[in-house]
Amino acid sequence: MTPRNALATLAVLLAVTTSAVPAQAQAWLPPQGEGTVSILFSDVLVKNHYFGTEPFDGGRIRSESVLIDATYGVTDRIAINAAIPLVASEYTVTNSPFSAPHPQPLYPGVNPLDDGRYHAVWQDFRFGVRFNVVKKRGFALTPFVGSLVPSHGYEVFAHTAAGRDLNELQFGVSAAKVLESGLPGVFLQATYSYGVVQQVLDISHNRSMLSAEAGYFFTPKVRGIGLVSGQVTHGGIDAYPTIGFDPVRFPVHDQITRDNFLTVGGGAAWAIGEKIDLSGSIVHALAAAQRNGHQMDYSVTVGLTWSFSTRRANVRAIASAEDSLARCVCEKGTK
Repeated sequence: MTPRNALATLAVLLAVTTSAVPAQAQAWLPPQGEGTVSILFSDVLVKNHYFGTEPFDGGRIRSESVLIDATYGVTDRIAINAAIPLVASEYTVTNSPFSAPHPQPLYPGVNPLDDGRYHAVWQDFRFGVRFNVVKKRGFALTPFVGSLVPSHGYEVFAHTAAGRDLNELQFGVSAAKVLESGLPGVFLQATYSYGVVQQVLDISHNRSMLSAEAGYFFTPKVRGIGLVSGQVTHGGIDAYPTIGFDPVRFPVHDQITRDNFLTVGGGAAWAIGEKIDLSGSIVHALAAAQRNGHQMDYSVTVGLTWSFSTRRANVRAIASAEDSLARCVCEKGTK
């Protein structure tokens, strides 16, 4: 292995560990006593709504959100994280007959958010614990458990609702691999999680979520990333004709529908220094995979991650982490 390849491999391991991707979706953990604070800003545009697999023009929804995520390495194999997003959305009526606010004669005064103005609200707390079970030869395997807990009771019957206002327990596994030959500087990562979601009207709507990314280091500090993610709901019901304008189900249709989607996109990241990482991405939801819900026309995200160390990150811990990375690089060169 050439010095450049070794440097690229080491950079991959460090960057995947401190990526601005939400920590619950990472296989590499920070060393004991070290952690990151990430701030991600997203701009999302929705053009189409879906009744089952049929799209219709339901007006435009634009959302701006800021996600604050903190991750900390309790040990070299256990990490915890907490996050919460602030979401601000506006709904714009188009010329479509379907794009009027939710029917006021049936539900007078229940959707004051759909007034064409931005409304900001804190959404759901996210907590997670990751436990690394395999870390060798550029490969990491990390199961995790996490939860979504609404920060408060917010409105769900509106085009601009910030979320579903439901408790959820998630568990899954992340795997990451730095390619050892042929394509030095390439890394792959995938995550599967299963969410046990609080039931509404005795309707089960748990979900499976899968995400994957492939990245390449053009330089030790600059990398490009391809992204894909999707969701399949186990249970739930179609928004139409099953729900329609049922006076019981319609006000909670966003909580009980079978919401499936698939997104694809790409991004890039730049390590500005030893402690600062800047990233950006753009993704689009594929119409062919959409079922119910709102099809995301695009989502643009920009993230900033700051790495920190505490007193627990003593010389022994730091040396151990460096030795581990060095062994990984050396093993790659001798295999």
